[in-house]
Amino acid sequence: MLVLGVNFGFHDPSAALVADGRLLALAEQERFSRRKRAPLEMPLDAVTACLETAGVRPADVDAVAWGWDVDRFDPPLPPAPHLDPANALPAGFDPAPPVTPVAHHVAHAASAFWASGFPSAAVLIADGQGEREATSLGVADESGVKLLATYPVNASLGHFYRGAAQYAGLERGASRGEGKLMGLAAYGRPVDAMPLLTGDGQLALDPRVRVPHTADTRSEMRDALRRWWTTHTFPYVSGNTAEQMAYVNFAASAQAALETALVNLAAQARHLTGQRRLVIAGGVAQNCSANAAIVEAGHFDEYYVLPVPHDAGVSYGAALAVAHAEALRTGTPFRPQRLDHAYWGPDVRPEQVTAALHGSGLHAERLPEEELLGRVAAALAEGRIVGWYSGRAEIGPRALGARSLLADPRRRETVLRLNTLKGREVWRPLAPSVLAERFDEYFEAGLASPFMNVRAMTRPAVRSRIAAVVHVDGSARPQAVNRADSPRYWSLISAFERLTGVPVVLNTSFNLAGEPIVNTPAEAVRTFLAGQLDLLVLQDRLVTRPEPADPGSAG
Repeated sequence: MLVLGVNFGFHDPSAALVADGRLLALAEQERFSRRKRAPLEMPLDAVTACLETAGVRPADVDAVAWGWDVDRFDPPLPPAPHLDPANALPAGFDPAPPVTPVAHHVAHAASAFWASGFPSAAVLIADGQGEREATSLGVADESGVKLLATYPVNASLGHFYRGAAQYAGLERGASRGEGKLMGLAAYGRPVDAMPLLTGDGQLALDPRVRVPHTADTRSEMRDALRRWWTTHTFPYVSGNTAEQMAYVNFAASAQAALETALVNLAAQARHLTGQRRLVIAGGVAQNCSANAAIVEAGHFDEYYVLPVPHDAGVSYGAALAVAHAEALRTGTPFRPQRLDHAYWGPDVRPEQVTAALHGSGLHAERLPEEELLGRVAAALAEGRIVGWYSGRAEIGPRALGARSLLADPRRRETVLRLNTLKGREVWRPLAPSVLAERFDEYFEAGLASPFMNVRAMTRPAVRSRIAAVVHVDGSARPQAVNRADSPRYWSLISAFERLTGVPVVLNTSFNLAGEPIVNTPAEAVRTFLAGQLDLLVLQDRLVTRPEPADPGSAG
């Protein structure tokens, strides 16, 4: 059975194609429209990309699943074009299969559970909000997903944390601030307790922050946070050290409150389900420090956080939920696979590479693989920054060695150069990719994630060797690169290790500030030129700028 899952209606529109429960392709609309998170867009390009990647036609699709059940909203949402399933599919679906709505948190849970490969697991979902709930605990097994406890939108951990990021001034335009707040937290220390109260595994917000479910929930949270914070810290004096410490301690307090809440929720999930395994999803699951806190608390033996835990992943989860229900009803096959890698996005065609380079004025060499990897590794070791565009794109918000900017992790000055080049705040950390078999030599973590979504502590003995990827508190957000799942990227890191003795490269997303990760070779070329990168790899091409003419050679 071929099921097309879609997410649309609010933000992170996406599409996923699932055959008998197995993922064939997933694509995010922002990569095509070039609008970060693509709010209120329909996933038309994403659907088309999934069909093209899988080599199927619209007529081959048996069912369409939507990662929202808008009829569950209370009060009801008014009709709108961006909530109409008739607008969600591109031309060619004639007639279109009926669209089956799937409750938002059920879709999140299905994506995390079936991607984990676990026979059964407890489920923890935390985000801004679903239709009626913002946090859900449940259990999943071969019979499907069952939510056992939910918490309402006015106790939203996602809204709380985003409100904190907005109050700290870290959200500007289309650029969300939660990741910045997490990075800033490492510079400070928690002051007293933030207004999140947890006890006996129960979640509640302080009455000063508990607000009605309105369209302006986050702004009311920001006001409550402001009232609370001004009673717990020194007054702001513009430009002085006290103001800076107020912000970093505020960030640390918000992060600590989030982690405490999630750890208590994990404990409650263990109590409710008796399971030994936990899967985590929802937008809050993008917080790698909080994920690490859950793992380190040790309430479970095994954990899984998929590479696309935010709303873009509910297209996948909705498709899985519908495929599973149909398999139970009809006895047809349902064979979901564990997602051990994230390379499920669109691939690139050779003619796209040729077209992107045509007329660019750049010098491109098509090289044998071993020579190309050796030259890139040498360039990295010399301190050069490389745009790396290779194979199928990653799904999710992290660049994982398919659409990445790479650099030498040994050079601390690289952090300033890359953050400046990308238009990021100079204090923000950058992440390492490490050979999976060498992970434990460099990092201490309860879970060596291939998706860069669980914080680890860098071992003190090696911190000076990889200074550019170690945050101020000694932490890092490493990606464990497995040879079987990412053979080309693994080989590049191995080549770098042969030159330097370090099995780690610095890896950040191939984009500039406010932009989604590059999607096409043409976008990679534009970013290479605009960002003043030193070197570009487009599949099997090594791309450089032409050497400047020697003014002394004239005549």
